[in-house]
Amino acid sequence: MSAIDLAALERHWNCKLTAHGRKSGQPRTVTIWFALGDGKVFLTGDAKGPQWLRNARANPDVVVQIGSTRLRGRAHVVEDPAEAESVRQRFVRRYLMARLARMLGSGYTDSTAVVIDQLEATS
Repeated sequence: MSAIDLAALERHWNCKLTAHGRKSGQPRTVTIWFALGDGKVFLTGDAKGPQWLRNARANPDVVVQIGSTRLRGRAHVVEDPAEAESVRQRFVRRYLMARLARMLGSGYTDSTAVVIDQLEATS
């Protein structure tokens, strides 16, 4: 398998995340912000756990589409507080709204950090 050029995907602002429903087993897709680095895709979700996060927790094999590139990977919630903060900082650097939310003390201070690794290109 050839290496995936994640840097080429940086120009996109959103990705589509598909996870299988924890109850239905059906694929569920959401459009969400993302960050890239270290050969991984990073996501954040509300601390209360949005539906996509609950689904990915129950069924960690997910598909992320960034532009026309589809990547299959394995999602996991970051439990280590320092690592979770590092993920949130990626969003603060990448998105103005994340910076504003951080400055105003809402969101991104306690959001749940998710890492998708074991990435492979899919069609």
